Amino acid sequence: MTVSSSKILFLHGLDSSRESTKFHAIDAKHKFCIEVDYRNLNFQTVADFYHESIEKIRPDIIVGHSLGGYWALKMSLFHRIPCVIANPSLYPDFRDDYPAINDADLDHDIPQIAYLELGDEILDMHRVEHQLEDYMQIQSVQGGHHRLACPENINQLIQLIEENYLHQY
Repeated sequence: MTVSSSKILFLHGLDSSRESTKFHAIDAKHKFCIEVDYRNLNFQTVADFYHESIEKIRPDIIVGHSLGGYWALKMSLFHRIPCVIANPSLYPDFRDDYPAINDADLDHDIPQIAYLELGDEILDMHRVEHQLEDYMQIQSVQGGHHRLACPENINQLIQLIEENYLHQY
């Protein structure tokens, strides 16, 4: 496995941080994670914060886990940046102001790849897989859990985007 030379912005999940095992598993020279207190910030405040952060960092690829996967999909579409999502939360219900991910969020030409561990005990990854399968490449594995048993698998998908798509963006 080669170290990624792309600039990676990792978006952590709810009640997580840059100490996440997913962030540390990303094998990249230039990776960033900005901590966000999702519980105490409304949807628009988080969106504005991520828009500003992306304008400053200018990542080549966005990677997100759980609620960070939700935001990775939103930011990928808005900024036209490829993304890798892992066990994404497509239907956030911890606040009333978060709309679910829908077909309009997914039907576009921006490279996006999902990594799903189907043994997730918190989110229904079979439902997520069904919703995403018409829109992006999915690598799903039996077993695992919400926090990801094999977060290092994300690196293969980052490499796939680098090899097949980054020259277009």
